[in-house]
Amino acid sequence: MDSKKGDTALQRKDQQIAITESVQIPVGSADVKEMIVQKLYADKTAYVTKLFNTNGIYYFFIRPRRFGKSLLLDTIDQVAKGNKRLFKGCNIYKNKTYKWKKYPVIWLNFSKLSAKTESSLEASLVKKLYDIADDYDIDKSKMQPIIGPPTVNDTLSDLIRALRKLGSNYASQPIVLIDEYDSPLISCEKEQYEEILSVLSSFFKVLKGSQKDCKFIFVTGVTKFHLSGLTSGANSANDISFHEDYSAMLGYTEDDIDNLFFKGKQVNIQGVIENLKAECGKGEDYTTAQLKQELKDYYNGYYFTRGAKQGVYNPDSILRFFYAKDFDNSWFNSGSPTILLQQVKQNIHRFNMDWDQCSFPIDKVRFKLVHPSLHEMPLLPLMYQTGYLTMDLDPSHVQDENNLTYYLKFPNQEVKSSLKLILADFIVQAHQEVGKACSASVLDALRKEAWVSFLNIVRSDCLAKSGYRFLDKSEKSFQGTLYAFLNGAFHAMHDTNASAERDSAIGRLDIVMEDQYNEKKTVYIFELKVDKPALDALEQIHSKDYSVQYGTYRKKVLIGLTCDAIKLNIIEATIEVHQKDDKNDFQVMPPKNFSVNSVGYFQEVTSKGIEV
Repeated sequence: MDSKKGDTALQRKDQQIAITESVQIPVGSADVKEMIVQKLYADKTAYVTKLFNTNGIYYFFIRPRRFGKSLLLDTIDQVAKGNKRLFKGCNIYKNKTYKWKKYPVIWLNFSKLSAKTESSLEASLVKKLYDIADDYDIDKSKMQPIIGPPTVNDTLSDLIRALRKLGSNYASQPIVLIDEYDSPLISCEKEQYEEILSVLSSFFKVLKGSQKDCKFIFVTGVTKFHLSGLTSGANSANDISFHEDYSAMLGYTEDDIDNLFFKGKQVNIQGVIENLKAECGKGEDYTTAQLKQELKDYYNGYYFTRGAKQGVYNPDSILRFFYAKDFDNSWFNSGSPTILLQQVKQNIHRFNMDWDQCSFPIDKVRFKLVHPSLHEMPLLPLMYQTGYLTMDLDPSHVQDENNLTYYLKFPNQEVKSSLKLILADFIVQAHQEVGKACSASVLDALRKEAWVSFLNIVRSDCLAKSGYRFLDKSEKSFQGTLYAFLNGAFHAMHDTNASAERDSAIGRLDIVMEDQYNEKKTVYIFELKVDKPALDALEQIHSKDYSVQYGTYRKKVLIGLTCDAIKLNIIEATIEVHQKDDKNDFQVMPPKNFSVNSVGYFQEVTSKGIEV
């Protein structure tokens, strides 16, 4: 009897494990049905009910990428379809005052439109509007102009008019949903910006003029800028982006995390913990409480109003964590918006700020200012709108009694580390480009053994332009910056090569540059030291035989550099040349020493410190 009971208990446990492991984590899903089926939907229907209880309101709502804007619109769409059974157990289902009317919906995702040119955007918009007309069996012949091609303005007006007359159990007020309204301007070429802006402004003017005929209009995006008919003018849309009542309309709250992932049976928390122990070096005593705290540190911390009562987690990052069972930097891989990457690429030095400070103050008026163009957005509002900064509600940082200043901060560890990765990648590209531009002078100085000239080029065109926020005090930081620069300089020519961290018999060479100029192979071996004599760097090249593998070369140049952790630049160098003679034997030239003089330039010095 006891044995049978034990067997039954084991079977039930096995079934539970099978059910738990079969659950699909809907990473990247904007399908509310899928989220509800997998029991991972954070109930936001109370906010949706609030929207449906209004008439003729034109809403505007910005949030960072990967925060659930499309999922919210899909929720609105399903409610508009009257799909009551889908939301069983949700707030709106329990709300006895909501009548579950059916509303026709115009839902346009602007990121899916062709926006290369003005005409392609117009044609794409018209086609989408005609597709919506087909969905409701509207006779398109009544929407087509008698003369000429259809225009966006007329097609939109005609569609709204037709949807108001649908009948067939539909309410007479259509709902308009616009997702990623700013995408066409972000993705278009700079030369097409004004033309694309004109099409969008015209579209939103028509929409604004039709708001009294609609149940409501809801527009989402990432950024906020002047757009006639939406964000500017006396009758611009009702911006709820900073409204306290909607601060948690997107994202997982702490209660959501607890209810959906820890209290529910849809995610095997113990399996997640065991994986973190096995794969990520967590100790054997790693607990559920520690996991919750790490999730909070890594993914929580978004506050979208100054009066927010609680922070929210990025939902996409949370889903990706439970899918991978690891603290992946998913923001870097999927959350970085195009506009931020474009502006980093256009001017990397604009981002030369002390990103390690705890809080970033900005004037309240400047923060909320609607900017004339996407290309003219100030840095801190751009960082906020793209999700890299959020409201800092720490009382110790808020010292403005007159409420005239906002304080911003990084929301969590994931986002802060993502920014550093992005900037590091672009810094490498920038240094490579500078290296290419300096290629002729770099190679000429090296081939002529004009060491002072070469060192001054590195000092002024490479390290001095890195920016003190992009260089830390580590040897690896200096090495990476110098390598990117020299890599650009050497790869600009067909007979040169560059590599870093190259293995030798008993160590790794910091930087190696190879030059086959005039069929005389030369290798340059660099070793960097921070706040240590350049001679120490040269001695390391010797002691670890870094140059022995280049015995077939005609010339070896060993370069030891001293990097100053305060000035963030090179301040000393020792260079030793090994040159083959007529007998094919290496002749070692006496090392030459160089240091920076009082006005910031390199000069050669003797072993006694006398200037040459």
